[in-house]
Amino acid sequence: MSCGDKHETACAEVLNSVGLLIDGEITETSLVHNIEIHLEECPPCKSEMKHERHMHELLHDVLTRSCCEKAPEDLHMALATQIATLRSQSVDFMTEYRRTEISIQVDEFGTIEHHEITIEHTQEYRFPPEE
Repeated sequence: MSCGDKHETACAEVLNSVGLLIDGEITETSLVHNIEIHLEECPPCKSEMKHERHMHELLHDVLTRSCCEKAPEDLHMALATQIATLRSQSVDFMTEYRRTEISIQVDEFGTIEHHEITIEHTQEYRFPPEE
């Protein structure tokens, strides 16, 4: 998706960052600022961001209603320790983008006339620093 205009931050870079931005994983203020500027200049990317925020909210609501279990405190501590260790190391990573779209057309009687699913995969690869 691209509006065809030239931007300081490319559409592909912004779209690859949407999920991380929604989850609050991007903390570098200059990067957040550049993405926000791009979203104001690019209606297709802004629309995608709005769509992804809505999907994130729907997923959160569904999971909140259906998942009642809480993780043990020692698991929280172990994960916090691992995250702190990773943040202190210089780690290179590569992210592939995934997008899932579901389109269902329903007639006035509630019958599904068309069902289409398009799936692209996201994978993050982390490469630890060489010693």
